[in-house]
Amino acid sequence: MGGLVLVAAVAQAGSPELDGKAFDVEMLPAGADEPVDNTLTFHDGTFLSAVCVNHDFPQSSYTAHESDGEVRFEVRAESYTKGYMTWEGTVENGQLEASAVWHRPDRDEPVRFEISGTEKSKAR
Repeated sequence: MGGLVLVAAVAQAGSPELDGKAFDVEMLPAGADEPVDNTLTFHDGTFLSAVCVNHDFPQSSYTAHESDGEVRFEVRAESYTKGYMTWEGTVENGQLEASAVWHRPDRDEPVRFEISGTEKSKAR
């Protein structure tokens, strides 16, 4: 008798390694000289960018996985009016490094950001 075995889910919704953490970061848009200060918060399986709230981006689910002390995360945040953003990054020893791409409906090309920062405090 044959059988089918499925192995799944390297990533999980949220992450015990990230939930409850906030990071003070600088987001540098491609081609810009000045970064934008921001706070990124991970809480109960969701991700929130303080700056992006001003552009109608809500709290969004994130996925993450940990390997050898490094946590990799991904987020897709959708705004009803401003398009969507994708985020990919890593956190290791309290340091966050990431990139984000904002796909705006009013522009032909997406806006790309490089992001770096440090753990701020426990999110509430």
